[in-house]
Amino acid sequence: MTQNNTKIILDFEPISRRIFYTPNLSIYDALTQSGVRISSLCGGKGTCGKCKILIQTGSQLLTDPTNSEREQLNDDEIGKGWRLACQVKLDPTKIIKSNSNSTGIRIFLPDELLIEDFKILTSGVKKTIEILPNIKKLFLKIQKPSLNDPIPDFERILGTKQLDVTPPIQIEYGVLKKLPDILRTKDHDITLTFRAQNTIIDCESGDTSNDAYGIAFDIGTTTIVGYLMSLKDGKTYSISSTLNPQTAFGEDVITRITHARDDPKGLENLNALVVEALNKIIEKTSKEANVSLSNIYEASIVGNSVMHHLFLGINPIYIGLSPYVPAIQTGLNIDSRSLGLKMAPNGNTFMLPLIAGFVGADTIGVIISSEIDKEKELTLAIDIGTNGEIIIGNKDLLVTGSCAAGSALEGAHISNGMRAAAGAIDSVKIDPQSFFVEYSTINDKKPMGICGSGLIDSVAEMLRSKIITRSGRFNKEFFDHKRFLKKEKNIEFILVPREETSTGNPIVISQKDIREIQMAKGAFYSGTNLILNYLDQRRKKNHQINQIFLAGAFGNYIDKRNAKFIGMIPDIVDDKIYQIGNAAGMGAQHCLINTNLRKKSQELLKKIEYVEIAIQKNFQREYAEAMYFPHLNLNNFPTLTEYQDIPKR
Repeated sequence: MTQNNTKIILDFEPISRRIFYTPNLSIYDALTQSGVRISSLCGGKGTCGKCKILIQTGSQLLTDPTNSEREQLNDDEIGKGWRLACQVKLDPTKIIKSNSNSTGIRIFLPDELLIEDFKILTSGVKKTIEILPNIKKLFLKIQKPSLNDPIPDFERILGTKQLDVTPPIQIEYGVLKKLPDILRTKDHDITLTFRAQNTIIDCESGDTSNDAYGIAFDIGTTTIVGYLMSLKDGKTYSISSTLNPQTAFGEDVITRITHARDDPKGLENLNALVVEALNKIIEKTSKEANVSLSNIYEASIVGNSVMHHLFLGINPIYIGLSPYVPAIQTGLNIDSRSLGLKMAPNGNTFMLPLIAGFVGADTIGVIISSEIDKEKELTLAIDIGTNGEIIIGNKDLLVTGSCAAGSALEGAHISNGMRAAAGAIDSVKIDPQSFFVEYSTINDKKPMGICGSGLIDSVAEMLRSKIITRSGRFNKEFFDHKRFLKKEKNIEFILVPREETSTGNPIVISQKDIREIQMAKGAFYSGTNLILNYLDQRRKKNHQINQIFLAGAFGNYIDKRNAKFIGMIPDIVDDKIYQIGNAAGMGAQHCLINTNLRKKSQELLKKIEYVEIAIQKNFQREYAEAMYFPHLNLNNFPTLTEYQDIPKR
């Protein structure tokens, strides 16, 4: 608190950390004292300029730029809100003048500033994929010309018997310009790179036929993952991931659409951020694999409809307005350099097609990698994230929709929530008699917060221990227990006491936190139910889920039994619930190395039905009933007999 009792809150993105103002501390000190480690070569003296942060809101409450900041930052940077964390402080005189009783400052921490060991899922279920790339490299020994045989270079290449490609053959202008010199560098030994079997996009002296690479990207709302792969053998040579820097302008797709709409340079900024992030991944993976950027010829990209548009620099505003229409659905092949990607000249980027509304290429990627369209049993696939995609299908049908699950499972809007990083509580067990809490943290660090998997465990265990009721309320019977904390008309359950945490503050679950989880889990379950209802009405028969695929980072790390126990997914036997990893990213990889799957991605659009979940009949009722644990109607979860002893309200 400050002298006028104004509560100052610092919100840090993209790590979803909230801390309260402590007088006389720089932002750098406030971060480090709360357990968030950031890089600073000079140790906070203001001389290295490495602790740059972006003030998004609340800059009027901060001290003016110091001399050190004016030396390390240019006027343009300062004008845009960039400051040095070690120099900027809250200005008490400005705070006192504030009329609000609760003042928030939102700060973006660039990826390179964070030392946190974030847990970003990069793997998926491996399947054998036939190698049918769009790129082919051929090593040729070309006969030298002579006065008796003065055939020009290009036509001489066309006449060689070693040339195993589909005519008519074309050559890119830039390649033609360098062809004469390259051909004569190593005695007419040359390697040609072909795209789509008939267009020469590169030429190199000697035999470089094994140096053919591509990179697959999964552009998520929160995280971006890149996979550098050989187009020769399909092997993955390097993987890199990063938090999506667009989170500086909002944690979900709606806030980013709003930024693109309201800021004259909003779309340009969001596009530049994601392109820069992809280029960093390209540079990092190529360096790790010792691959030249000029030998990365192809990229394939998945992402939801908004991420797709922002990467391409297409205004996404109309996706967010009824009737929620993207600019294009069809898959695209685009020159990589025109997109700003640091790849080979004449490189190609394949954008997987979109489905409808917010359901985009990431869902196509899940379908391709999971092969849900080949299953005999009716299967539910959920890609769990801020914008949750739902797929129900088998070999006979495919229906998709999206639900606004919110970012609680990413740690946002949770009292001590954080993303999956070192020190995050990721699993919880509670003794039903003593309420003793057993927990684990990522990398076995001292706890500093709780991530999504820990939240699901906590709620499930609190239900089993009757700490909360089926309605999500705290059980008044236990309010006198030492684990309960009464605070400003709010009740909190202490998971970890202050003496065990890295921050010196207790880690708690509040009533509001439980509501956030109820809304997230309710969105997934009601969305699934509404799609099933749609199917029942369209096909005049009852449909029942027989197996479940949990995709995405959250779906991979959660305890599937606890996800079922709280009512996030339908009640089926545990052995039929499969955690399939980053299925969207795997789909991008498959399309990178197999052109038939690119064709399939387009053909799938003819089979997929899209359901706008929010306009379905009984949406509000279904959602309200799904807010209960596991559901208002216990008959929907017949195997969860423990609920017979858990109070309803």
